[in-house]
Amino acid sequence: MKIAIAVFIFGFSICASSIFAINPVELPQMNGDLGVYQMQNHPDGIFVVEAYFLGCPYCNDNAPKVNDMAARFSNDPRVQVLDVGIDRDNASYDIWIKRHNPNHPVLKDGSRKLISQLGTSGFPSTYVVNCKGQLVESTEGSWGEEEEQTITAAIEKLQAEGCHRDSLP
Repeated sequence: MKIAIAVFIFGFSICASSIFAINPVELPQMNGDLGVYQMQNHPDGIFVVEAYFLGCPYCNDNAPKVNDMAARFSNDPRVQVLDVGIDRDNASYDIWIKRHNPNHPVLKDGSRKLISQLGTSGFPSTYVVNCKGQLVESTEGSWGEEEEQTITAAIEKLQAEGCHRDSLP
């Protein structure tokens, strides 16, 4: 049985002068039995969103690296790693999950409600979003050592800074 997940992500363009909020979307979770996932339940959250599709060789290359990243930060409940796929058929997710055994939520966005709001133009794309919903870092393509270090550094910086929601934009 697949469970509907409500994901509320606030996305921001790279240009700080044109900040926009992403409309809440409801996405089914394709692995685990985690009930309804809502970002507002993680007010101090540091969100790592990996956008992918099953047939993408670079996305498949990134999957173990995303698993490693989720494991690396698993002791900090503020760090929420989310795989968000664009495939429409459930069988694709079953294949992905069997192949990669993700240790974090896999969400289905076949209609691209979330992906399009994030401004995703290539796959895989990775976004680091702070507790205020601000885009802190993004990468496109398969992670090399530099990309992985950039994402890790962004997460660690947010961990050190903490969340200061009183200064929301």
